[in-house]
Parts: sequence; structure tokens; C-alpha cells
Amino acid sequence: MKKLVLFFAVIMIIIAQVAMAQTSVTPGDGTLRQAIEAAQSGEVLQLVPGGIYSESTNDDFGTMTDKTITIEIESGGTEPAKVQILKASTDDDPTSFFVLADGSSIILKGLELDGSFNGNASAGALINFDVGQFPGNTTIGKIQIENCSIHDLTDHIIKAGNSEMRGYLVIDSTLIDNVVIQNTGTSIYYKYAGANFISVKNSTFNTIFSYGLRIAGPGESTMTENTPTVVIDQTTWYNTGTTDGREMVVLEKGPNLNPWTVTNSIFVKQINKDKIVVNIKETTGDSLGTITNICMWDVGKKAWRNHTVRDTVTMDPQFADPDNGDFTLPAGSPLLTFGSDGQAIGDPRWATNAPSTVKPESDLMAPVTFSLSQNYPNPFNPETNIAFSLAKSGRSNLSVFDLLGREVAVLVNGNLSAGEHSIVFDASQLPSGVYFYRLSSSGKTLTQKMLLMR
Repeated sequence: MKKLVLFFAVIMIIIAQVAMAQTSVTPGDGTLRQAIEAAQSGEVLQLVPGGIYSESTNDDFGTMTDKTITIEIESGGTEPAKVQILKASTDDDPTSFFVLADGSSIILKGLELDGSFNGNASAGALINFDVGQFPGNTTIGKIQIENCSIHDLTDHIIKAGNSEMRGYLVIDSTLIDNVVIQNTGTSIYYKYAGANFISVKNSTFNTIFSYGLRIAGPGESTMTENTPTVVIDQTTWYNTGTTDGREMVVLEKGPNLNPWTVTNSIFVKQINKDKIVVNIKETTGDSLGTITNICMWDVGKKAWRNHTVRDTVTMDPQFADPDNGDFTLPAGSPLLTFGSDGQAIGDPRWATNAPSTVKPESDLMAPVTFSLSQNYPNPFNPETNIAFSLAKSGRSNLSVFDLLGREVAVLVNGNLSAGEHSIVFDASQLPSGVYFYRLSSSGKTLTQKMLLMR
């Protein structure tokens, strides 16, 4: 029966994927805006690799309301499609790339988002928000930027900087992965926005004129229920605060009601040395952050407060040519093995000199220990993989609990052999939120946390 259910689930996923409309967009001026305006929710706009998509008439590529749009290069393409605004931006008439209104989401993949005009940084924000002429509750689903380069913007990348947004704007999830950002404002500028989950991974931030990343706590956004979980992992930051000297990473006006993790990252050249480099502002009763496996050099103050901090180092990473955007770590650098997993820290693209990761035979023969891995993917929707290992054979239990401690699923309850195990957890019947999964065997118990995000 289970196999039959799984078979039909796979068929439904395939049907859904086929049903998702894909539209090829011809390079040119105005073609992308036209495609966005005509697109239905869920549509995938595919751009020609190496093609140039511009907008010279309007101030942006369009406002999106009640629809999710994916903009990506055509399947199999390796050269990014260039997207740019060919209209001068002024203080009275700023340009931006995309404007999101209530009920919208945007996914960008494989693009070069070029904010320059006539050889100078010109376009304002990459993503801005519209809460209405008379501000009302505005919920944005997902902002995902993956495998992109973003450069030469005069304003912030994702900008919630208008005070009229305070108390109205919520961005559910913000995901940045494998992105290079240079010569722009702050990467995520959520001064007045509530948010639920923010993930910044495998990315480089070079020459940022203000904050590296600025997130509002409820003291600023006024949204206690929308204080985000934040994950910053495998990132490289260089030359932050060039015109408006600020922190490289800041949580503003807490309390911090959900955990922050800053790990496996390198922070170099913070212009204003009077500012704190990683400033997760702590207040009474908040959820403390974890800061591990990071390198700092030529930065400002360090104030860790009561956060968990370990495995930090102050040293010059000796980047190959940072002023020209090359942050390759030299062969033999201790940072090539300083990560929480024994690998390099910083954006992985700069770890080309990392030593071989082939394990000696003695390691391969090491005995299995009792362990419970972090689920993957995490956040997830609706399925995720949970891996665990047992040192001894015996009766084992793997169950899932909600925040109130109520058991919502039993994944394993029976005798298992010693060794490695993996199971798929289907949470399609559960609401979004934080859950815990607990493994018990041979008198031992381990617990991990996961996030279901619709």
C-alpha cells in the first residue's frame, strides 16, 4: 500500500512539473517586462543564455501582485542572461528591477543583474515592495536568488526601507545561494519588514556601501510573530561600509525570538572600526545566536554578548586579489580546513586550493556511533530526509513533535540493526512551523529541530 501511495505521489509531482508553464522570452528591450505582465502565477520565464534583456522606457520590469514568477536561463545554459535597466535613475525618479506587492513571490536563477547605465552604477534596488497607496497588510511568499551575479546598484538589493512598510510588510522566506554581489547597497535590508526565514549561503559580498545585512527585530518592524530564523553559512564579506560605515551583519532592535547561526564565513575590511562586525543585538528573553568557525581581519569591534561563540580566528586570509574581486585562499591556508565539517570556510568558489578530501582507509573502517543528523532539505516542503546511525542493534523510536511537545508523527518504532539509516518524512498533513524530531535507542536520546515552510 505504501509503495502504491508513493507511486501516485511521484506521478502527481511529475504532472505538476509538466503543468507548470514555461515561456521562452526573446532578448531585447522591453521583452522581459511584457512577459512578466502577461505571465500567470507559477509561470517560468526562460531567458536565452548570453541574451540581454533591458528596460529603457519604464522605471522597473513591472509590479507583481498575487503571483509567483520564476525567471531563469534556459535549461542547460551556462552563460548568464543579462538583465539591466537602461534608464537614468535620479533621486526624484529612482529605478529598480522588480516590485513585489501582496501575494507575490519571485525566483531568479542564472542571471547577471546589472545596475549600471552609461558605465556608472545607476539602478536603485533589485527588489522593492509596494504596500499600497494606503498601506495595508502585505505578505510576500518567497524571494529566492540562486546562481546569480548582482552589481552596480545605487541602493540596497532587497529593500524594505520605507517607514510606511512598518507593521504591514512580511516576507516569508528569503533565500540567497551561490550569488556574487558587488558595488551595491545592503544585500538584505529589512529595516521595517517582518520576516520568517532568511538563508544566505555560498555567496560573496564585495564592496558594499552600507550594512552587509540588516534585519529588523520586532522593536523596529513591530511584528513579534515575524522575527526570522537566520542562517548565514559559507560566505565571504569584503569592504563593507564604503560610504555609510555600518555593521557587516546586524539584527536591529530585538528581541531575537528565533535562532541566528553565523558559521563558516570570512569577514574582512570593515570601513568603520567603531561599529561591531557581527552585531546580533541581544535583549532579555531572546533566542541567543550561534557564531562559529569564522575568520575576521581588519574589522570593527567584537561584542558577542551571551551568544554561543567558538572557533573564531583573527588573521589575514591573504586573498589572491581582493581589490579585483578574487578571494581565492592560498594553498596551505589554515582556513581551507577551518570549517565545521573540516572543509574550507568562506564562499566555496574561492577554495580551489583545498586539500584532497579522500579519507584514509582507517577512517572508513571507524565504528558507527549513535547520531542524529540535521534533516535535509531544511526548511522543507513537504518532504525531508532524516539520517541517523545506531551503534547497537535494538528497539528504536524516531518521532516528531510540535512546539507544544505533542507527538505529531511516529517515523520508526521497532527493532533496527546497527549502522546507518535514513527515512523520508512527509509533512503534507501538518501546518507550517517549527518541529522537533527525537531519536531514542539503547537508553540514549537525541533531538534536532526542523522548519516546515509552505
